[in-house]
Amino acid sequence: MPPLRVYLDSSDYSVLSDPKRITNDLSAVLQTLREFKERGVISIYFSGTLLSEMAPLHSEYADAAVRRANLLVELCGRNAMLSQDRVFSAELRRASGQTMQLGNMHSTDGEWYPEGISDISPVTAIQMSSQIVEAIGETGLGRKERRAAQRLALKDGKPRAALMKAIVENARSGPMNEILAKYPMRPEDARVLGRFVVGDATSAQAAKAFEASLKDPCWMMLWFEQNHAQLTPFIEWTRSPAKSISSSLSEMAEHAASLRRQDAVLGTSLANELLSAGKWESLQDSLLCRIASRFCAEFLGDESSSMSSRTIDQACPGLSVAVRSMHSAAWTVTAGTPRKPKLSDFPDAMHAVYAPYVDIFRADSFMAPYIARQSNKYGTTTVAKLVDLSKAITERLKARK
Repeated sequence: MPPLRVYLDSSDYSVLSDPKRITNDLSAVLQTLREFKERGVISIYFSGTLLSEMAPLHSEYADAAVRRANLLVELCGRNAMLSQDRVFSAELRRASGQTMQLGNMHSTDGEWYPEGISDISPVTAIQMSSQIVEAIGETGLGRKERRAAQRLALKDGKPRAALMKAIVENARSGPMNEILAKYPMRPEDARVLGRFVVGDATSAQAAKAFEASLKDPCWMMLWFEQNHAQLTPFIEWTRSPAKSISSSLSEMAEHAASLRRQDAVLGTSLANELLSAGKWESLQDSLLCRIASRFCAEFLGDESSSMSSRTIDQACPGLSVAVRSMHSAAWTVTAGTPRKPKLSDFPDAMHAVYAPYVDIFRADSFMAPYIARQSNKYGTTTVAKLVDLSKAITERLKARK
C-alpha cells in the first residue's frame, strides 16, 4: 500500500524548527512525523509556494530560514508537488477533452518549478553579442567609431576569437554576480551556465546545472531571501498563476469593503443586499468558470474554451478547491465578522490547489474550514491545528487496515 501523502503548512516548518517555539506536544508531533517517514507509511511533500513563503525577508532571520530549510529537506527530501501551472494545465486538458488521464501531480525528484525553463534562462550567445553592441554604444563614440569598434569585437554578429577567449576566461573564473542576481543558481552551477553562454559548455550541461540548483530547497530559500524584492524573470515566473487568482479576489474584497464604508457614511444597506451569503455563493460558479476560461487561454492557447462549473469540479479538483475556498473566505472577511482580513489570506490559500492530491493537508485555522468543505469529497483530511496532525495521520492509517 502506498504511503499517505502529507502536505504541511509553511508555518509548520517554522514552528517545528524553532527551539523557542516548539512545545512538548509539538515535539511529539515532529517525532511522529520522523518515525512515520522512517517506516515508509507517510511521504511529506513541499511545493514552490512553500519555498518562496519560507524564505526570510530580512537578513536577521537567515538562521531561522536555514533551520526551516533543513527540516524541510529532512522530512520531504525531494518529494515535491508539481507547480500550479502544471496542475492547472493537466486539469484543464482533461476538462476540455484533450486527454482522459490527469497524470501524476507529484515528483520524487524535486521538480517543483513551472514549465518553460528556457523562457527564463540566462542570456544566450546572441544576446551577449547584442549586449556588446549596446556597451560600445554607451562609450560616447561617434557613429563611425562605434561601427569600427563593433567590427573589431564582432564578426557575423558573434564575438571574435580574441574577444571570445577573454570572455571564456571570465566565464571560467570571473565573478558571476549578474547571473546570480537574476537566477537561483548555486555558484558552481552558475559557472556552467556562464560557460554555456560563451560556447564553453553544452546546452545539456547548462540545463542540468540550472535544474540542479532548482532542486536544492536550501539554496532556493537562500536565493529568495537575497532577491525577494527584485522583479526578476524568475520571480515573475513563479508568481503566476497564483497572482491572477489572488488579485481578482483581493479586488472583490476591496470592492465589498468600499461598499460597507459607503453604507456607514450614508446610512444605507447596499452592501448587505449585494453581499448576502446567498448572492455571494451564486457568484462563485461564474467566477470559477471565468478563471478556468482565462487559464485555458494562458496555458493551453485555447481562447474559445467554455466549460460548466460542474465539469470543472469533476475534472479540475485543484482549481475548484482553490477558487471556491478562497471565494468563500473572501465573503467572510468582508461580512463584518470579528476576523479581519490579512494581506496573506489569499496568497496563502493558494496552497489549497494541492489539497485534493494529498491525504493529509495542513492549513491555518482560518482557511482550514473552507478548504475542508471543498476537499472532503476528494478524500482529503484537512487539519486545522498542528498539534492534531499526529492523530489525523494515525486515524487515516488505521482506516486503511
